[in-house]
Amino acid sequence: MDIINAIVNGATTVQEVKKQTYASMGSGCCVQQIERLIECLCAKESCRK
Repeated sequence: MDIINAIVNGATTVQEVKKQTYASMGSGCCVQQIERLIECLCAKESCRK
């Protein structure tokens, strides 16, 4: 839920999500999932790029 909240609140890159949530700090296996969430959530909202 923290990752989704970070994206909804303006994080538009994996790096920005990582800074707010510490996601993908380990092996990085969730990077593709984070990228997909950004893609899907930003398609529904006017996310800055």
